[in-house]
Order: sequence, then structure tokens, then C-alpha cells
Amino acid sequence: MKICIILNGEIENYETTKSIINNENYDYIICADGGANHSYKMDIIPNYILGDLDSVHSGVVDYYKTNDVDFKQFPAKKNETDAELCIYLATTLKANQIDFIGGLGGRVDHMIANINLLYYVKEQNITPRILTDKEEIYIAIDEEISLRGQVGDTISVIPVKGDAYGVTLKNLEYPLEDYHMKYSVPIGISNIMLERECKIKVDSGTLLIIRNI
Repeated sequence: MKICIILNGEIENYETTKSIINNENYDYIICADGGANHSYKMDIIPNYILGDLDSVHSGVVDYYKTNDVDFKQFPAKKNETDAELCIYLATTLKANQIDFIGGLGGRVDHMIANINLLYYVKEQNITPRILTDKEEIYIAIDEEISLRGQVGDTISVIPVKGDAYGVTLKNLEYPLEDYHMKYSVPIGISNIMLERECKIKVDSGTLLIIRNI
């Protein structure tokens, strides 16, 4: 089950972002509170809107209620963020992939927390991504992943949660083989795809992988 969660971060280009969402053919679209303002501007009808609903414009709420969108309202004071509540709903819908839209920009604390959600989702054996009109963000944990794109796309590989061991990069301008990538050294920034598919492997550790479109 492929699910899109629209968050309340910045979306710079609504037209491009709408095309991304439509092309992905999601089974469900979930808006986290103010994310519904974004979906409204893109003329997208989500399946669910949830949170304390303090950031959704009243006109947007009225519009979506007339279009039979399922609202799930929670108290403003709660332990979970709206994004976490969306993820929990996605798990009950049997998600095997979750894409976040509107996860970057705005407040730095929210942006860092949203990036960390990739790890939270991955721990539940669900494949996560953050998508914008300019980049895609992935996470790899003790595994090899393949990324498809275009020749010349910029790929950055960043260790998180500490050093990454046995890092191998293939089909990139600056390849690596079984490399110890230190958490404090940005050696993986701004690599270049040489083919339409590249491979990134880490034997032990966690990598954030950003493909700039």
C-alpha cells in the first residue's frame, strides 16, 4: 500500500508538486493538519485530514467536509506530533511505502524532526521518502539501495547517527568501495550520476541520500 502524507512545511511549486503526487498513484493521501491547506491549493482531495486542526483554514475544512473527507481530530496537547499520528494511521492502512510532501522548509526544528521521521518509518519495515519539487530524500540502514534518475543528477550521501562503515558507491562520478565514512566529514556531498541508475551500499550504519532533481 503506497501512502502520501502531506505535512505543513513549505511547498514552493504547487504545479510541480501536484504532478508528482498524481504521477505516484497513491492508494491513500493523508494530510497532517495544515497540510490540508497545501492539498486545497493543489486541488487534491485527500482521504484523511488529522491533527488538532489549529492550522487548517476554516474554509478549507468546510470544503473538505462537503467532499466526504474523513476528519480525525485530536487534542492540541498530546505526546505525538501530527506527523506521527499520520504515520500510525498509515500503518493501520497496511502501508509498505510512505512518501512525505511538505516536509522541508519553515521552522528548522520541524524540518529536522521530519527528516528523522524517515528513520522512524524505516524501523517499522516501511519504505520512506521525502519528496519536493527539487529533491528526493531516502534513508539506507545496513543495506544496498538503487536510485533511478538522470545522468548529471546530484547525489549526496550523508552519514547520520554516527559513522557509516563499508560504504560503496557505484555509477557515480566519485565512487567509493568499502569506505569508512565519518559522521563529521562531508565527503559524500554533491556526487554526480553517470548513468540513469546508481547503487549505494552501507554494511553498517545509516545514510541519508539526497537526489537533487
